[in-house]
Amino acid sequence: MTGPAPAYQVHPVLFLEKLLMRILTWILTVVFALIFILVVTLVIMRYGFNTTIVGGSEATVMMFIYTTALGAAVDIARGKHIRIDAFIDALSPKVKRFLEGVNLVLMAILNGGLLFFSMKWISVVGNSEDPILHVPEGIFEIAIPIGCFFAVLFCLTRLVAMFVSPTVDPSNENQAV
Repeated sequence: MTGPAPAYQVHPVLFLEKLLMRILTWILTVVFALIFILVVTLVIMRYGFNTTIVGGSEATVMMFIYTTALGAAVDIARGKHIRIDAFIDALSPKVKRFLEGVNLVLMAILNGGLLFFSMKWISVVGNSEDPILHVPEGIFEIAIPIGCFFAVLFCLTRLVAMFVSPTVDPSNENQAV
């Protein structure tokens, strides 16, 4: 006999979170593979044939910016965001939950502010053209507000997870309800 269904199978918000997290993880995997292929190609071309792909290094950096922004958001959904657990582990589960909730709210506020101000920043500098790739720099800069949007969204879904079931640890998506 199996136990209760995981929380993401019970609540639609958590189901959508899990689906979005899988999609973003797949996108991140593809982009990392592209970065790897591009870097290997650039190295072979540079040292094997004394030539390069114009804009290849810039494209690699820009893809890395997207993976950083999206990866940080996905890690919030996984409960793997940056934190120091040494003191938290010594606390009672109830206090841990409270502090995790406060942490999620603070991260949502921080990322919401970054989202707001980065959009203002992009509206000022985003139209300038990249001198190598000849595309608007806003295409690359938009990675910051996209990542912040998903970070806020995942902070909210993690808070939902905390309230859906008082026994579910937001950092452990496989726990039963």
